[in-house]
Formats: sequence, structure tokens, C-alpha cells
Amino acid sequence: MIICSVTCADNLHEAKMMARAAKYHMPYARVVICLMERTIHPAALNVPWFDDVILAKDLGIPRFEGSIFKYSLLEGVTSIKPAFLRLLFDRYPEEMNVVFMDTDIIAYAPYDDLLAALEHHDILLSPHRIEPNGEPLGYLHHGIFNTGFLALRRSEETMRFLEWWGQRLYSYCYYNAPFFVDQKWVDLAPALFNVKVWKHPGYNVAAWNLHERCRKIVREENGRYWLENNVPFVCYHYSGLHGMLQYCMNEWIPDRGNPLYRLLQLYLEEMDTMGKEELSEVPWSYDYYLDGSPITAEERKAYGSDVQAFESGRDPFLSRFGSREGDGGI
Repeated sequence: MIICSVTCADNLHEAKMMARAAKYHMPYARVVICLMERTIHPAALNVPWFDDVILAKDLGIPRFEGSIFKYSLLEGVTSIKPAFLRLLFDRYPEEMNVVFMDTDIIAYAPYDDLLAALEHHDILLSPHRIEPNGEPLGYLHHGIFNTGFLALRRSEETMRFLEWWGQRLYSYCYYNAPFFVDQKWVDLAPALFNVKVWKHPGYNVAAWNLHERCRKIVREENGRYWLENNVPFVCYHYSGLHGMLQYCMNEWIPDRGNPLYRLLQLYLEEMDTMGKEELSEVPWSYDYYLDGSPITAEERKAYGSDVQAFESGRDPFLSRFGSREGDGGI
């Protein structure tokens, strides 16, 4: 099994935490990180929990620079996900299963149930919620599925899905409606591909589903956590760490003795240990032209709407978009 994620240098502290926990519970797993930077940052080198680090520009994406110039950091990192997953199946032909996790997901148990499900299904998608709630409008904004966690089995069907998803993210992976980066596209996947909606309540527990009764931790035993009916608590998604997560925990889990509060405190402490203070200040290398001048949001937007500039094949990072050069500019 491969466990993988995409990130930039400013988030490598989270990537190391994700990888460390994955290796602790699943030492047999291969952990691969895709780094969306021009070069591999020193903090990604010699990390004992990384088996491989791949630069996004080496994924084989056609006209890579042009494809990401129009995107913000979040959009750009998300847009390369299908290409990264396809490359992993090609690079490691002996591996049958690939699990993608956002860097802010921490494993607290082995993925045994998930691996068992992959013996019978090609594509496992994790819904944001598995119980009805009184605020369904969130689905319209963010999509039914959370693509921060998904699992794939090697198959022709999986390759068809990744090709289809990748084609759409190549041009339309914007944060703004109706896309919400890569997620709203995946709402269409169950109608088009052999998808298993992965409803195990112990996976991808997160701020958006803490209100669900089936997600509540009921006991701790020998370092493991359990939900009702002996269901294992497997992984926690720390998305919304700057306020949303804490708000939802306070709202839905008022008991401060709940293990989630201790897990959150340990997570925050480990972030500091892994170098958050320094790494979070690292600028994204694709936020700048090759001469070091910053790229504005207006320039990205203008390039994204200029089909001729993209079709020219010229690297838009060479000089400020719209400037005139000896070759006529772009």
C-alpha cells in the first residue's frame, strides 16, 4: 500500500506528522510526498518517514508551468492530485492500493477495513457526512465528498477515473463556485465510475461531521480509540485548525474529557516540534516569476482567461504577464 499526499514547503511540518503516524500504525506502507515547489526544500530531505519525494513539475503534466500559473497555491496543489496518483501506479507497479490523505490527517489505527474494502472496489470516496443534518447547504458549496481522503485500487476503472478527473482539474480547479477546487467534480464520479461510498465512521472524522452520533469516541483501550459497536476510530482530519475545528469541537463535544481534546493538544505540540514556526513562513516558489518579482492575483486571472497565451506554449513564469519582450511577449 502507498500512502501519499501533496504539499508545499510551508506545510512540510504537517506532512511529516502525517507520515510519522502512518508509518507507526502501518510500517508496511510506502509513504510518498509530492512537493509543489521548484526544488526540493531541505526540510523534505532525509525525513525518516518519507520513502520518496517527487516534485510536481516531474509528474509529466503537459505544459506544466502554464497549467498552474492561473492558480493560487491551494488551487495549484489540488489540481495535480490525479496526475500524482497516476504516476504512483506507474512508478510502483508492485503496489495494488494507493491511499491519498491531506497532510492534516493523522492515523490512529491501521487501515485494515479500508484494505479489505479495496479487495472488492476500485474507488473509495469519503462523504463529508453519513447522517442527515439540518444544514444541507454545505453540500452545495463544498461537495458531497471530501477529497482530502480517498483510496484507489489498481484497475482500468481507476485509471479512467484519474484521467477524467485530471482533465477537469487541468483547466477548472478554481476555489470559487461552482468548483471548490477538486471536490465538486467528484460529486459526478459515482454516476460514471465504479465508486464505493466509504461510510466507515472511524475514517476522516473531521469538524464537519463531529455532530454525528456514530463518530463519538466511547472508550480508549491500550492506546486505541473506539466508537460505538466496537468500531475503531481510525483517522482524524485536523482541517480548520485556525478556528473551525475548535468551534465544532466545543459545539458538538462539550465534554472536555473527550479524548479528541487531548489528541488536538498533542497535535498542536507536535506541529511545533516538526518546525511549524520556521516552515510556515517559507514562501511558495510558484508565487514568483523567475526573476524574483511577485505574481499578482490579477495577473493569474488574466492569464487564465487568455487562451492564446497558454496555447503559445511559452513559460509564463519567464517574465511579468503581458510585458513586451524581444519575441513579442505573450
